Amino acid sequence: MAYTISMEDASTLATTHNLLWLLGLWIGYRFMLALYNISPLHPLYQFPGPKLAAASFLYEAWFDLIKVGRYSWEIKAMHEKYGPIVRINPEELHCDDYDFVDEIYPSLTTRIRDKHAHFLAGFAGTLTVSTFGTRDHERHRVRRSAISRFFSRQGILKYEPEIHDMGQKLCSKILNVAESGQIINALDPYNCFTADAISQYCFGEPFGFLDNSDFEQNYKRAFEVLVATNHVFRHMPFLRPLVNLMPALGPYMGPDIAYMVKSMNETIPNHIVRAQQDKSGNARRVFAEIMDSDIPDEDKSIYRLSGEGWSLVAAGAETTAASLTAITFYLLSQPEKLQRLREELKNEDPYNLSWVQLEKYPYLHGVIFEAFRVALGVSGRLPRIAREENLAYKNRGFNYVIPKGTPIGMSAFVNHNNQELFPEPEKYKPERWIDDQGRANHSMEKYIMSFSKGSRQCIGMHLAFCELYLVTAALALRVLPHVKLYETVEDDIKYDFDALTPQPKKGSRGVRVIRA
Repeated sequence: MAYTISMEDASTLATTHNLLWLLGLWIGYRFMLALYNISPLHPLYQFPGPKLAAASFLYEAWFDLIKVGRYSWEIKAMHEKYGPIVRINPEELHCDDYDFVDEIYPSLTTRIRDKHAHFLAGFAGTLTVSTFGTRDHERHRVRRSAISRFFSRQGILKYEPEIHDMGQKLCSKILNVAESGQIINALDPYNCFTADAISQYCFGEPFGFLDNSDFEQNYKRAFEVLVATNHVFRHMPFLRPLVNLMPALGPYMGPDIAYMVKSMNETIPNHIVRAQQDKSGNARRVFAEIMDSDIPDEDKSIYRLSGEGWSLVAAGAETTAASLTAITFYLLSQPEKLQRLREELKNEDPYNLSWVQLEKYPYLHGVIFEAFRVALGVSGRLPRIAREENLAYKNRGFNYVIPKGTPIGMSAFVNHNNQELFPEPEKYKPERWIDDQGRANHSMEKYIMSFSKGSRQCIGMHLAFCELYLVTAALALRVLPHVKLYETVEDDIKYDFDALTPQPKKGSRGVRVIRA
C-alpha cells in the first residue's frame, strides 16, 4: 500500500517542537561521540594531548578560524608539553621527531600512504581531482606517473636555458623599474618569474607576466584568495559547493577574486587545450604529452587537467617566489652575508650561469637552504595514513604503536624550528649549512620539509632548485647591490600563521625595495 504525505502532515512534521527534538538528538550524538573520543575505548586513547583536542574538531577549528590559522603554534606547544607524538584532533596524530620521517613518508611506493580526508577537505573545485588532491595511494601513483618524468632532474636540466633566460629578464626588469624610482614589492616580480617559468614548462607558452610594463599583474593575489578559503572549507565542508557558483559570481566579487576565477576557469583550461593541440614535436610540453600517456581517459578530461594545471602553477610559483623574497630580505638586511656571497661568486659571469656549476658553491648552498628553512613552503602539517601497517615508534623514552589507518604527519614550521636540529632557529644563518671543512653540509638537507617527503614528495622540487640557484646568483651579482629595503622589517616576512602557505602578521606590506 502506498502512502503520501499531505502538506498538512508535512507542516506537522516540521513543527518547532520536532525540529528542536532533532537538534537535541544531534547534540546528544555529538556529546556521546566526544565522550567516546576521549574514552579508553578509542584506539588513540594512549596518545597524549589536550582532552579538548581529542574530544572534538572544535578545538582545532578555534585556532584555525577564530585565532586565524594558528593551530601550528598550538601543536608546537603540545610537543613541548607532551613529547614527540601528540594527538591533535579525534582522528589524527602529529610527530616532532625527524628520526620517524621515513615511517610517516616512506619513499618505497610499495608502502601505501593515503592522504587524510580532513586535510583534503580544505580544497574545492578542480583542485580536488589534481594529483596533489588525490586521496588514494594507487590513484595518486597513476596520475603522478603521467607527469613525473618531466620533473626529474634530467628533465629540468634540458629546460635550464629557458629558466636562465627568464631569470635574466627578471633581473633586467627589476633594475629598470627600480631605476624609475618605483617601490617594488619583491614578491611581485618573483611571482611573475616563477609563474612564467612553470607555465612555459607545462603548457609550452608562458603567461607573459614578465613582458608587462610593471609587476602588478601576477598570480599573487589569486593565490591569497585561494588559500584564504582552506581553513573555512576544512571545518565547514558544506560550503565547498559554493565554488561551483564562482564562474557566475566571481566578476562581481572584486578584482582579485575575478582574476582567480578567470584563471581557474578560462586561462589555464585554454592553455591546456592549446598545449594538447600542439603537434610541433620537441616543443610539446607536459600537458601535450599527458594525452599520450596510459592513464585512464577520465583523468584526461579538461576539468581534471585544469585542476592539475592550477595545482602545478600554484605550487611552482608561490613557494619558490616566497623563498626568493626571503633571500632578498636577509641579504639586504645583513650586508655582510651579501658580500660573502658575492665574493664566493666573483669568478662567475652573471649573464651566463650554470645550475650544475652553482651547486658547487657552499655559501650559495647555505643561502638557498636557509631560505627553504625560514620560508617553509607549506607550513602546516601534511598527514599520511598507513593503510595496511601499524607504525612502531620507540625513541626518546617513548614507545607507541600507531594503529593502521591513523593519520599522522609532520609540519615544516615545527620541524624547521626544532632547536636540536637548528640552534637559534629564529636567525637566518647560511653558515649552518657548511661543515667544518668549508664544504656544503649535504647531510643536513634531509631535515628540510619544504617539499614534503617520500613517495608524495613535491614533484616540482628540481624545478625549484634550478630556479633558485640561477636566480639567487643573478640577483646577488646583478641586482641586490643596486637596491635597498624600503620601510621593511623582519615581521614583514616572518611566519605568523597558516593559510595553507605561511603568512606574515596581518597588515604586513611585504618586502619592499627601491633603488639604492
